[in-house]
Amino acid sequence: MSGSPRSEHFDDIYFAVEDGLEETKHVFLAGNGLPDRWQNRQTGRERFVVAETGFGTGLNFLSAWLSFEAHASAEQKLEFISFEKYPLSATQIKDYLGIWSDKIGTYLDRLVQVYPLRVTGWHKIQVTDRVSLLLIFDDVNRAIPELRTTVDAWFLDGHAPAKNPEMWSQTVFEGIARCSDHGTTFATFTAAGVAKRGMREAGFTIEKRRGFGRKRDMIVGVYEGENQGSPRQEKERAIKSVGVIGAGLAGTAVAASLHARGLHVELFEKEYIAAGASGNKRGLFNPRFTAQKGPDSDFYGAAYARAAGVLRSLDDISYQPHGSLHLVTDEDKRKRFQGLLSAWEWHSDHVVMVDAERADEIAGIHVGADALYLPDSGSVSPELVCQALARNIEIRIGASSSLEKNGDAWKIDGRQFDAVVIAAGIGSLEYALAEDIPLGTVRGQVTYASATVSSSKLQANVCYGGYISPVVNGEHVIGSTFQPWLTETQVREEDHDQIIGQLEDAIPSLQGEFQPLGGRAALRTSSKDRVPVIGAIAGAKTLYVSTAHGSHGLLSALLAAEVIAADISGETPILPDSVMRHISPARFVERARKKSG
Repeated sequence: MSGSPRSEHFDDIYFAVEDGLEETKHVFLAGNGLPDRWQNRQTGRERFVVAETGFGTGLNFLSAWLSFEAHASAEQKLEFISFEKYPLSATQIKDYLGIWSDKIGTYLDRLVQVYPLRVTGWHKIQVTDRVSLLLIFDDVNRAIPELRTTVDAWFLDGHAPAKNPEMWSQTVFEGIARCSDHGTTFATFTAAGVAKRGMREAGFTIEKRRGFGRKRDMIVGVYEGENQGSPRQEKERAIKSVGVIGAGLAGTAVAASLHARGLHVELFEKEYIAAGASGNKRGLFNPRFTAQKGPDSDFYGAAYARAAGVLRSLDDISYQPHGSLHLVTDEDKRKRFQGLLSAWEWHSDHVVMVDAERADEIAGIHVGADALYLPDSGSVSPELVCQALARNIEIRIGASSSLEKNGDAWKIDGRQFDAVVIAAGIGSLEYALAEDIPLGTVRGQVTYASATVSSSKLQANVCYGGYISPVVNGEHVIGSTFQPWLTETQVREEDHDQIIGQLEDAIPSLQGEFQPLGGRAALRTSSKDRVPVIGAIAGAKTLYVSTAHGSHGLLSALLAAEVIAADISGETPILPDSVMRHISPARFVERARKKSG
């Protein structure tokens, strides 16, 4: 690399190649009193939160992580939150920061390994047992009002105010104040008037210090106000053990996320792992598409990126990263896809519209239609995913899973826990405290068919209302029915005919190719509003639910696990506040209250 890396959006450098690492230490670490504050027992909190405006190359994060590992005590944890509207690729980050590989090489390699897809949204990454990174790929002006946490130190590094004035807006300053408490600090490389005025009006004292290198001045400050409504959570001090009811995707995922945080977890299952809808041979992972941006798209975008990372990291789950083509089968779908491309603002590395000729090349067969292409999509065995997630968890198969309150704790089959997560699909309604959640089931049947000479050339998932996966172990999986009026789980021949007929109508080149070898039917759980139900049950702070994941459970169950585990552990919420309210069980109580009032 020659010269300092430069942002193409703001015509400003990310750092100086000569001394960028030392500048980060001088401005952002020393400017916030780090690492001294980690070592001081009065200021070195058990969970220390740093928030940054402008992730860029990740240099500030890596420097903070390196310093934290060297100086913080073993029981301390670091949460690093960073906003970035124009994320670099993992390859760019590695290239730019490789000049310091002798100092940060191991840390850089880990960041590149866990770096999320460049899709707009909030991406929580557990970098180590003690260090987490919440990467928010979005405009900070849209995202910071949605953040609910208390920050200990702010790194204000969003390019120079003259180059990027939107990063230094009134909305940003108000968000910084709301997420600060008495004693919160900030540091920034600039001493521009807009930065000084904005932070002073936000409630910070301002001190001018000598800048780094050729920069004459920089400013730092301390918040003199009181917390405005994002109180620091201390749940991690109280909750040490969690019981999880249900061993499908929702239950095994939350058990794995809790176990990774060092909590004692036990998993209770009446039948066997992946007994219900999670037991299909193959499952495709794709987001739920909407033409507009909102809580639903924010949730499924984050869920898709998380699933892509988690599934890639698991062993022995029959992971097939062959991408997915979503055919444009009518004008309504074309409009939805075009709206999605405009509103979701995903990087073209991860979603693109292709014409029919290119779709044929990607598919390996003639599909005869334009398509939305997601190269990071693929398929796995949901059953094997459940087994992989449950690998290190204490499991009680054949449990009755009876639940009772015991003071501030809970008992499952007589075993006591500080908190409980109900992840039993439609069986969640067996528990009295979940009665306010309107759940139903949707029967879905899939068809298994042998590969033929033609179909064996298929190289990507093809979705058209139904779907077909490329051949795995000599078979295709073709799906699926959507039958909310049926509750039986026996395989039906007429459904095979419907599934294959739908495939042949969508992809005429495969007509007459398939005879069913068999199939599987199961009942997926869905909520009345078709949104997953995730979080603490209203009126019961230590009783959680993860259910109603529907046909996108491979995505939503994995993200739900992190949402719940973060809340139980007292961490910063990993999704925007509007999304947290969108998926919360309390939404039904609130709606009922508004309707009656």
